[in-house]
Amino acid sequence: MAALGLGRPAVIASKYPHLMPEDRAIWRRYLEIGRYVPDEVWYDVRVGVGVEVPSGAPVWLDKFAEYATRKRIDIVGRYGEAFAVIECKPRAGMVALGQALFYGWAFEREYAPGLQVLAGIFTDNADPDVAPVIRDSGIWLVEVGLAEGVID
Repeated sequence: MAALGLGRPAVIASKYPHLMPEDRAIWRRYLEIGRYVPDEVWYDVRVGVGVEVPSGAPVWLDKFAEYATRKRIDIVGRYGEAFAVIECKPRAGMVALGQALFYGWAFEREYAPGLQVLAGIFTDNADPDVAPVIRDSGIWLVEVGLAEGVID
């Protein structure tokens, strides 16, 4: 089992590792709402298998390939004894659905076997065709909105 390392407090900041500006704005608005704030968070959590380098490649290249090519979860939050893998997207559609499904599955296997892991998509706008599928898949869909913020 992989180790997450030390978490951070879930606080409003000017930057968060790996989050693009539009994703950062969604996460910031979520934290500003102040409901369901995680006890601690990790950013840019790597899961999955990295690209293999040819045999005989230098050790540094193998390590770099693993670091640079593994998939990355935007945010992992701990809520009590449970974890939530969180993907931030301005518009939650089929890509976000696929990412959330994979990230939840991979995180549980690598970091939290036997623990409760919830996949979540935090967004400004959920695709109306995909939102019911997201919810039916057991994924936490949080629409923070563009102004005041609403938690669904």
